[in-house]
Amino acid sequence: MQSAFENQKKNNTDEFLVEKKSPLVMPPDFDELPIPKEIENKKNINENEFKTLITQDNQEIKSNEKDINKNFEELLLDKIKKN
Repeated sequence: MQSAFENQKKNNTDEFLVEKKSPLVMPPDFDELPIPKEIENKKNINENEFKTLITQDNQEIKSNEKDINKNFEELLLDKIKKN
């Protein structure tokens, strides 16, 4: 416990050592990396495809509902005519 309270000098020679690093190098496949605008265009295309799928699905559902309603009406009319 006493060593924590005593004033001791540090004998650390690495205290201000600056380590040198190797220079930056271009990655080997740098020419093959995509251009950022291409990525944005792909995102826009994907969003557009998604929107068209949603609208198509909604249109199909609406048309199916109309068909079901027509079929139901026809069935009701047929039953009324039979009675």
